[in-house]
Amino acid sequence: MDESIATATGSDARDLFERLPDGVLVHDPDTGVVRAANGRFADLTGYNREVLVGQHVEDLVADGWRPEPPADRLLDAARGDAAAVEWLLGRRDGESFWAELSASPVELDGESCVLSTVRDVTDRKRRRDELGRFEELVEHVPTGIFRAHDDPDGTFLEVNPTMVDLFGADDRGRLLSTPVTDIYADQNDRREFFDAVAESGVVTEKLELRTLDGETFWGLLTVCRFDPADGESYIDGAIKDVTETREYQRVLEEQNERLELLNRIVRHDIRNDMQLIQGMTDLLDTAVGETNRPQLETVRSRTDHVIELTDVMGELMETLVAEADSTLEPVQLSYVLNREVREAQSSYPDAAIRSRGNVPLVEIVANDMLGSVFRNLLNNAVRHSDREEPTVTVSAAVEGDDVIVRVTDDGPGIPDDRKETVFGKGEKGLESAGTGLGLHLVYTLVDHYGGEVWIEDNDPRGTVFALRFDLAT
Repeated sequence: MDESIATATGSDARDLFERLPDGVLVHDPDTGVVRAANGRFADLTGYNREVLVGQHVEDLVADGWRPEPPADRLLDAARGDAAAVEWLLGRRDGESFWAELSASPVELDGESCVLSTVRDVTDRKRRRDELGRFEELVEHVPTGIFRAHDDPDGTFLEVNPTMVDLFGADDRGRLLSTPVTDIYADQNDRREFFDAVAESGVVTEKLELRTLDGETFWGLLTVCRFDPADGESYIDGAIKDVTETREYQRVLEEQNERLELLNRIVRHDIRNDMQLIQGMTDLLDTAVGETNRPQLETVRSRTDHVIELTDVMGELMETLVAEADSTLEPVQLSYVLNREVREAQSSYPDAAIRSRGNVPLVEIVANDMLGSVFRNLLNNAVRHSDREEPTVTVSAAVEGDDVIVRVTDDGPGIPDDRKETVFGKGEKGLESAGTGLGLHLVYTLVDHYGGEVWIEDNDPRGTVFALRFDLAT
């Protein structure tokens, strides 16, 4: 407390109170009744000074809020013990604000009083409360949070409980006394990581880390470097145990390698051998008599079936690899759809395969397997037809944020009770010689793209395969 306040009297005291940047209250040391208030306090509360004088100091708090600590702490100032409290004070307009009241005993005009300076600390308290909540979050978040010296050979400055658990420490003290360098399983990784931090300031990387007991795990480590102008530099970091994620990723990579190897065997070795057999059946066409011709046709049909199977199996395996990679991108619909229509017409010259109207020049969310979707639907429509000259029509239209593609045929149709089951693994149409995998591949790919596929009836006969794709943004 300024000595001039403690000794001021009369008009000098009033002038001094008015010049202070904080609100000022003068109240009775025994009863707590307000004797005087300066203009700054009146501005803070919105009350006239005449209204404030005569009230008890606890009458100034916000409605419904109880002073904690109570006014007795302020009255203690009258016995020579300065006191400071934070109270929620009320304003005339019904709003409230947090105030710091610092009370000290003074003597004015020969009478003992308590003088309290009042400062609006609403913003400070909010920041403090937010910091407190943040610190509570750091204490409970399931990620290791730490602060350490900006020196690989230094020690930790602060760690949260998750850090203690991650590194198998009995308590914080043991981890705080551990050199940061000890948590890295590979010291070359540690040096490269700190070099990157020193260069860029913020680095995120997966590293193999080591507990205090020597066990290793994979951690996703993010570190920020701070270099304050008025102090020693330090680093803040977060560590998340990603051992299971990394192991899962490794298993997926191994599975993808096996799928790619199997794909090469199916698409190259088996298919080449079957094409050789197919060519031999053509050579035998003139050498086999009528008695053995049914057996030759059986060999030929089974050969065609195996070749078809290798094609679909290869595409299905590519789809599984694509799903694991989960890489989708904008694909030009008209280019892919028109190409598949042309190729299908070339493969089936006895069928009429055409587009109805122009395919919209838009991009949809897909990948390079999109052609397999349309190719399998077109092949399915022709092979399952009961007509000598099947007709297949393809159309596409933009509807809002989607594109709807329809592949329509004039074949025998699909019964209602099988419209959903035909997309299952191994499902075949009635009396079909197909592999049963083509429609399953269609469903798998469209679902991976985030779209839908369903079956409608064609009028007067036949089937409509409808597909919905998301427009690429």
